[in-house]
Amino acid sequence: MEELLQARDARQEDLLRLLEGGGAASVLWLGINVPGPRKLRPGVSRLARGALEALARTIPLEPRVSRTDPLGPFLLAESSAPPEQLKRAALALEQGNHAGRLLDLDVYRPDGTQADRAALGLSPRPCLLCPEPAVDCMRLGRHREADLLRRVDELLAPLAPAPALVAPERLAATLARGTLRELELTPKPGLVDRRDNGSHPDLCLHAMRLSAALLPRYYARLLRLAEERRPLAECVQAGVEAEARMVRAIGSNAHRGYIFLSGIVLLAACACAGRSDRLRQAIADLAGEFFAGFAAQDSHGAGIRARRGLGGIRREAEQGLPAVFQHGWPSYREALEAGWPPGRAAFYLMAELMEQVEDTTAVHRCGPEGLACLRRDGAVLRRLLERGAEPESWLAERNREYRRMGLTMGGVADCMALTFALEEAAEGE
Repeated sequence: MEELLQARDARQEDLLRLLEGGGAASVLWLGINVPGPRKLRPGVSRLARGALEALARTIPLEPRVSRTDPLGPFLLAESSAPPEQLKRAALALEQGNHAGRLLDLDVYRPDGTQADRAALGLSPRPCLLCPEPAVDCMRLGRHREADLLRRVDELLAPLAPAPALVAPERLAATLARGTLRELELTPKPGLVDRRDNGSHPDLCLHAMRLSAALLPRYYARLLRLAEERRPLAECVQAGVEAEARMVRAIGSNAHRGYIFLSGIVLLAACACAGRSDRLRQAIADLAGEFFAGFAAQDSHGAGIRARRGLGGIRREAEQGLPAVFQHGWPSYREALEAGWPPGRAAFYLMAELMEQVEDTTAVHRCGPEGLACLRRDGAVLRRLLERGAEPESWLAERNREYRRMGLTMGGVADCMALTFALEEAAEGE
């Protein structure tokens, strides 16, 4: 809440400075109306940018302030148009856009007063979920935040489309690069990176790179088996052989979880010819078949699922990887859409996955408190990024604490690597 109040104050200060400068007939304030503390939802950056472009085609606008803060995208622009004309154009945009209800388009006169709806003889802005004035519903708390956010995401969905195609051949080429991209991201609490080996005394950067270099052979084998329509048992055996090559090369487990996760996603992409609208169901179908007939029962994950009642990667895969497809990947794409540098967007992806993934490696190392720690730290990291802070020193401090605790987050790392691979594969569609 403190970050939201600070962002609101900073916006007001920017507005006052612009008004004090004079020289414009009116000033446009462009923001986003999204309930709750999380404003950078998939689609909001494209909505804000599209609104500005649409207005600029009909009204002269000179952008003066533009950024994304904890309240979401924000822009101030000066105009030579009269305030009432600019306000009417803004209202027309709100009413003529599918997601226009989420736009916050205020118009200020040089003296700081607003050209509002009442001044134009219009009724108050309606609620997202009912015909009543939005301000009344907010004041009385008529609707649950979850219902409001569900409606927000429905309105934004056309502005945050998933790629139509993730070609299997291209995905096979990007999966190993995805794990290298995850490896190079530094610092990552409890994980191997360019600074240290995190909470993994048996691993190092060099060993992880060697392990990743073995993966393309595995993906090439899966592509051949899928093309020949071989049974799943042969694909499982290809995974077992990939794990054996890894252990022979580095003497430890660097990518066992990723071998399973990336392999099932690649086979699913083959099964649905890369169709994104069918990929999650294909993953769920393959996961169901795998866990019914081939899953090892002596893994850490299996033991934790049995003792703790957690779903872990098994439930995640059987549901079509919602942590990746519903949360991580859309959030990563939105951060890139907002103009964030790739490294900053990658940290945002890590924050989202820390909050979402039911990481059994964390539970195996530190019990339920380990998983709770990931959840808390993911939320803190997300807030740091949204308010524009540099997260590296905080992440380095958390890494020292994770090393002390022995805490790591292998499931998060695997989902990060997979997201990087999917994004790169989709870029070439």
